[in-house]
Amino acid sequence: MDHLRTIFITCLLIFGACDNETPGREHAANRVNINGEHWKIENGKFYIDGQWQFLKIGKPLRNFADPAQVEQLLQDVPLLKAKNYRAIEINCYWHHFDVSGDGIPDVSLEPLNKLINAIYDEGMFPALSVETYSVGGGRIPAGFWDIHPDAFCINDLGKRVIDSEYGFNHDVISIFHEGYRQTVHTYIKSIARAIDTEKILYFETTVEPQYMGSINICYSQSARAEYEKWRQANKINDAASVFPDGFPIPTAFIQNDTWNTFRAQFLAKWVNEDAAAYREIAGENALVAIDFLDADESTTVHRNGNPVEFLSHLTAPAIIQINWSWYFPTNSPNQKAYDRVWGVIREHNRDWAVTEHMTFNGSDFVNYDDATLKRILLNTLNQGTRFGWEFVNVSANSSDNFSLYQDDWTPKRVMSVVEDNWDYWLEQVRMIENR
Repeated sequence: MDHLRTIFITCLLIFGACDNETPGREHAANRVNINGEHWKIENGKFYIDGQWQFLKIGKPLRNFADPAQVEQLLQDVPLLKAKNYRAIEINCYWHHFDVSGDGIPDVSLEPLNKLINAIYDEGMFPALSVETYSVGGGRIPAGFWDIHPDAFCINDLGKRVIDSEYGFNHDVISIFHEGYRQTVHTYIKSIARAIDTEKILYFETTVEPQYMGSINICYSQSARAEYEKWRQANKINDAASVFPDGFPIPTAFIQNDTWNTFRAQFLAKWVNEDAAAYREIAGENALVAIDFLDADESTTVHRNGNPVEFLSHLTAPAIIQINWSWYFPTNSPNQKAYDRVWGVIREHNRDWAVTEHMTFNGSDFVNYDDATLKRILLNTLNQGTRFGWEFVNVSANSSDNFSLYQDDWTPKRVMSVVEDNWDYWLEQVRMIENR
């Protein structure tokens, strides 16, 4: 009987269960795809034709501008479906597609389009993200610096910044530079025009939008100009919040509340504008996901300015992806991140689907025992996640520490906690929801 109950609940969640709870706020992104199916987010859940879907989302990290790498993934699409993946997120690094740095892809987008169609035709959902920043693994196309040599990020000592925090040592861009943002919008729209956007489940802005946690940024002329415009628009004229004339930037200004309010609002403006670029092509109801990086509290202001101010000024997303969901220093839930997100949802009446960025990846969770891994997954559900889980890197590579699978596609230990118990986890989703 227990076995039959598990099968019943599994079918409800995989193939869709009509949700009979009292209707709540419906997100503005209620769209119809080419098959006539209605997609929407409501009460933090994803629905197709009124049926709730809890998604297993795979993110395979590839160079999607390389036809050979795309072809390899194409061969694995049926296998991923057999592993219960319901959505595959394709992350298109800017520098892979556009070496010249003008926002116009230099390579054919036909392989990318072919992959999107294959995922969709297999009965899964393609999702599309871009990596257009240069902190945490991305990089800016080489040609961009020739076009905009003044777009470099500047630290509090007046020096150009490289990504030493994550160890990639790429030149860091200033998000305040207007030429950078305009070029990124050109890139986003170029990608979107080349594909069938009606097949895309959701679009994601740049991964983990932030400044940096260990370096004070950005104090470029572009930052000064945007800050002065913001001060004038908000009629702020106190002496303590005036942008300093020289370097090094005083600690008092780095920590100034007005400055960090501006930084938070501009961070939100950055990703809101990227979302608008998607929607210019895909339509105003396109679903958009945005990451919220709330790591160690000592770095939060460095990364986000005022984190609640950042969240409060996010007008574009339907989906908020929390990172970190687990607070690694104390091996416990990252409660402050969830509390901030849910506080903004309540205060501003936002109907966001709350989920996690990299629910599991191959490296951050490898030293946890199985019991802790289960605690981490249960924590996401207890914190309100009803949209689905995201797994990175979905690739068959025994030697890649970030990969979740061995060469033969058997799950590594971290992923086996999910994959070997998928029916159990679907049952937990329903039980916690009913509770």
